[in-house]
Amino acid sequence: MDELKRFFLIWGLASLAWAQPPDPVPTPTPAEPAPVVVPVAPPKVVTHPRFLVAKGESLRFPSTAASAPPAQELLRFEKKGGAWFVTGLAPGIASFNWEKDHWDILVRERALKLPEKGAVSVFGDYPAGAALLHWARDFLHPRADLKEAGGVLKASGAELIAFEAAPKVELKSEAVEARKADGLILSNWPEKLEEDQVLLEAPLTPEKHWRVMVHHRNMPEQPPRWLEVEIVQPAGVDERYAVTSYLTGPASDEIFAGHLAAARYFKAPASGYLVSVAGGKRHLLERTLIKPGQTVSAMLAVRGLLPRAQAGVLRISTRALDNTEPLALKPFDAKARTARGVFPAEVIRELSYQVGSAYLFEDIGGQPYLNEVTTGSPSPGNFGAVYRYRWKLDNPTDQPQEVRMEMSARGGPARASIWLDGESIETELLKAEPRLLKRWLLPPASKREVVMETFPQAGSNFPLSVTLSSRAPSNTPDTPAPETLPNYYIP
Repeated sequence: MDELKRFFLIWGLASLAWAQPPDPVPTPTPAEPAPVVVPVAPPKVVTHPRFLVAKGESLRFPSTAASAPPAQELLRFEKKGGAWFVTGLAPGIASFNWEKDHWDILVRERALKLPEKGAVSVFGDYPAGAALLHWARDFLHPRADLKEAGGVLKASGAELIAFEAAPKVELKSEAVEARKADGLILSNWPEKLEEDQVLLEAPLTPEKHWRVMVHHRNMPEQPPRWLEVEIVQPAGVDERYAVTSYLTGPASDEIFAGHLAAARYFKAPASGYLVSVAGGKRHLLERTLIKPGQTVSAMLAVRGLLPRAQAGVLRISTRALDNTEPLALKPFDAKARTARGVFPAEVIRELSYQVGSAYLFEDIGGQPYLNEVTTGSPSPGNFGAVYRYRWKLDNPTDQPQEVRMEMSARGGPARASIWLDGESIETELLKAEPRLLKRWLLPPASKREVVMETFPQAGSNFPLSVTLSSRAPSNTPDTPAPETLPNYYIP
């Protein structure tokens, strides 16, 4: 028994000698405290109000920065005499930080950029304000609109620097000999504008006097369009022009627009302004924005004054506001009901009327139509061509007779401006029912010659019908005859 105990004791000690020790248990250590983050204030940036600079111009810039600003595509910075100057290179907005400052710099083009001094010459009693507008248009931005009131010019446009001031302009008055027009330049096709294009190009032969009629309507579904009338002078040759220009509209009533342009031309045909156009340059006579459904009508006279000059070109064009592409002259449609080009200036008629039961009928603006001098295409209505009449009235009877002249519109509603027997007459809206223009009392066995001039005016419907008739005298007093009969009334 003792041996058995001794065996188990020896075996147990041996087992203890071969056993693996237990895994060590790590002694926990205290956690390190979290780092203390001290907030750092960001650099203070001062945001300045927007700064405006004109393209191509330099301004002193209100910055005290020591280093140059970040490079900008729209701007150029220079340091002169310890101060920064900025020059506008292209329109747009430059936004950037410069040291401790934030800047938004707007680069804009000027709506109107006039020379410091200028001179405008007028002849006749042409309005000084209108002459000032014609002079200033040559310095106008293509997107700008220009107005004049009391000698103050106002020009503005989208994203342009507006202008409002009375420019320093010397107004001169010169004498220009009045004379009849040598030809008619007509821009009436296409009458309805549906695309951007050059509407007309016509040579302005030196020393020739050109009457010009312009009439176009922007269709209702079309975008707004500029309409421009300009003289383009060939390179190397200067020319001086005497210009008369009366533009009306844009207006929704095309009969009214055409009549108002004609009436203004009738009242002051021998007045205008003078302009010198250098070789290779242009002069913008008229420029107006036509909105959808509006009509523009104009009556002008243009005369080259220098005998040895080369012919300039009268160009009329129209383009949408965002179109900067070159424009082309579209081929003329021979089937068109309106016309463009160069036509004879006048139609001369001498008619005799003897009192009695018969009537005398005469159409103004009817066939035969005048033909374009180069292409031979007709001008339906003969718009802009002056009809010069000599009416020879004869009363061979032994009784006094009253001769009546009436006018009616056979082609549709129309208006007319007329020189008749020395009197300027503007009709109201004419329709098919005849309207009395004038009456004359012819004593027995007497004759009388009456001078009448008019032209088919844009926007109205032609032909107009003139009727002469006679009857027993009424109580209306007779109109005395002019002391002298002029060679013409309308140039």
